[in-house]
Amino acid sequence: MTSPADHLLDLLDIRVTLVLLLLLLVTYSYSRRPRNLPPGPWGWPVVGSLPSLAWSQNLHLDFMDWQKKYGPVTYFRMGMLDAVVLGGYDTIRQAIVKQSEVFSSRPAHLVVLNKMSKKKGIVMAPSGPLWKEQRKFALTTLRSFGFGKRSLEVQISEETSALLEQIRNIGDKPFNITRPLQKATTNIISSMVFAHRFEYDNPQFLQFMQDFDDIAATNFLAMPENILPFLQYVLDSGSKVIKISQRLINFAQAKIKEHQQTFDPNDIRDFIDSYLLEMQAQDQLSDTTFTEEQLVMTVLDLFVAGTETTTTTLRWASLLMLVYPDIQQKVHEEIDSVLGQGQTPSMSHRDQLPYTQAVLTEVSRFATIVPLNVPHTTSEDTTLNGYHIPKQTIVIPSIWSVHHDEKLFPQHDKFDPSRFLDENGQYKKDDHVMPFSAGPRICLGEQLARMELFLFFTSLMQHFTFKIPEGAPTPSLKGRIAATHFPEPFDIVAVVRD
Repeated sequence: MTSPADHLLDLLDIRVTLVLLLLLLVTYSYSRRPRNLPPGPWGWPVVGSLPSLAWSQNLHLDFMDWQKKYGPVTYFRMGMLDAVVLGGYDTIRQAIVKQSEVFSSRPAHLVVLNKMSKKKGIVMAPSGPLWKEQRKFALTTLRSFGFGKRSLEVQISEETSALLEQIRNIGDKPFNITRPLQKATTNIISSMVFAHRFEYDNPQFLQFMQDFDDIAATNFLAMPENILPFLQYVLDSGSKVIKISQRLINFAQAKIKEHQQTFDPNDIRDFIDSYLLEMQAQDQLSDTTFTEEQLVMTVLDLFVAGTETTTTTLRWASLLMLVYPDIQQKVHEEIDSVLGQGQTPSMSHRDQLPYTQAVLTEVSRFATIVPLNVPHTTSEDTTLNGYHIPKQTIVIPSIWSVHHDEKLFPQHDKFDPSRFLDENGQYKKDDHVMPFSAGPRICLGEQLARMELFLFFTSLMQHFTFKIPEGAPTPSLKGRIAATHFPEPFDIVAVVRD
């Protein structure tokens, strides 16, 4: 019979053995680390810097602190995965533009993201033939349906009319402008992908947008089960967002099925029809990348690229007009002098509205909608700024560090559109403002977003004065960060301009 003392010794032996095994694992892990890694913060065994990432409320600001302490290339561990955060324009451009062939892939080891994307589509697909072929097809096809053309401009103007009408119908009551903006931007990409727009009160449409909101509000970089797969059996945030993504997949699949039933190769109506035609043309090829699963994920990517950043930028623009009524007044005066109240804004007016352009550029800089970009990964061992970067390192380009660089933008915390005007009051482009990223992975919807931002914002300012509801405090300019950087909820009163 075992005595209590013997039992205690056995427990101690087990614990000592576990501690020794853990120490051996850590020692082995660190002994295998390549030399000349970039400097960075100390990380815990096994989990690395994951606890501090998961608990952070302002990850973009924490990374700025790391940059000040360790330099523009900071190494850390996400669980057992190598990761670097890049700070500053020159370093980011060196990686994702000048060394794009190495820095343009996507992480293959982020479990939740890969369950959602299935490594298909365009945004999260790893670099390689599939990604190149699919991105090229998407851009070519979208251009045929109006990307960068007058026909799309007319479509945006028509949707603008519906948006303005909805806001007018609210009257002088306070309201949250987020959903009206989202409905308008989502309908533009819907028309290109599905060949129809949704009525603003359509329940399926509203659920569709809510699902995208929930995904955009998820901070995937700080999600422990994304890095350590075994945690999916303990934590449920990953399973929740996967369920939401599956609902979106079901929605896209239903739309594709409708198209398959009415498909006519002589009447190509939209992006889905174009894709189905290409699938038909490549049907006999054994190595084709044009599959129904790929189409589903590409459709969802197009909605992400075509709606989320545009809607959030317009939300920030609306908020900043509330907080800075003097700037809003200058926008009104410029628009009145060029368009008056009756002329519909078009892209041909852009050069005549330099201050309005400057305001939109400053919104993109000040708010920085995607402060930490979409994570990249290295496809092979490489060097950056003299440091060794191992293959499959997760790379986080901090766009926030560029837009809030005091050397590039003095008084970076101040909202000041005049920084983008020259001495003659003309708009002055600045390549350091990079809201859509740069290099081969630049946002697929950049052309569409720029057109929508200008036309929607100019129309809203032409017809309304945005005011803080009577008795309400000035809204906060401190945003929340998840997949995107979005403002705290706020209400406005939209006063119709005479």
